[in-house]
Amino acid sequence: MAKKGGSNHYVRMRANKDLGVIGRKSIRWLLAPAPGTHKKEESISTGVLLRDVLGKSENTRETKRIIHTHNLLIDGKKVSDTKYPVGLMDVLELPSEKKHFRMSLSGPKLTPVPISAEAAGKKYLKVTRKHTVTGKKVCITFHDGRNYLGDEHIKTGDTCVLSVPGFKLLSHIKLQPGAQCLVMKGKHIGESAKLERIIERLGSHDTEVLMSGAQGEFITVAKYLFAIDGNF
Repeated sequence: MAKKGGSNHYVRMRANKDLGVIGRKSIRWLLAPAPGTHKKEESISTGVLLRDVLGKSENTRETKRIIHTHNLLIDGKKVSDTKYPVGLMDVLELPSEKKHFRMSLSGPKLTPVPISAEAAGKKYLKVTRKHTVTGKKVCITFHDGRNYLGDEHIKTGDTCVLSVPGFKLLSHIKLQPGAQCLVMKGKHIGESAKLERIIERLGSHDTEVLMSGAQGEFITVAKYLFAIDGNF
């Protein structure tokens, strides 16, 4: 009988280099993230996060013990699957160690960055889509696949800051001149820079933006930006 369903693993060498996975040449297989909040090519599994990135375990058995004893929270909620996908802006907590992290970018690599307990109570979500649902309500879709009933003043490309784990709207950051942004793709990936000017392009060309950062001014594509604030 033929096997049904996808594989739990994939070749480590073929994993996206931006995921920051170690041992690409010394270890053949990589625990694949399950379908969920983030795309496969933009996320890592909790098993890989704990063992290979944070170094909290040496093997799968130890990793499962950490997860099953609820010593890992993602966005304030308990995770019970070693294949749960972890991606950009997810908030991690290790209760037994009282440590908190936010998944961000260090250069091109997806990296858990230590943050305070106060900062761990907020999650940054980029608006990727808006549409109207029953009752003429505005439904907002975020970069992690989460949906939220918002208002018409929030636009695609903006960032919403929501509480964790309650997911109530705390603030709204507009993608406009003056906004501080994290560059998610392109030549300047991982850089934090200020949006100076929006450059509209004709036809099917993507809208571009003029940015100013530590290395001077540069131009990138508007959809590569993730608006943040001074508390990020």
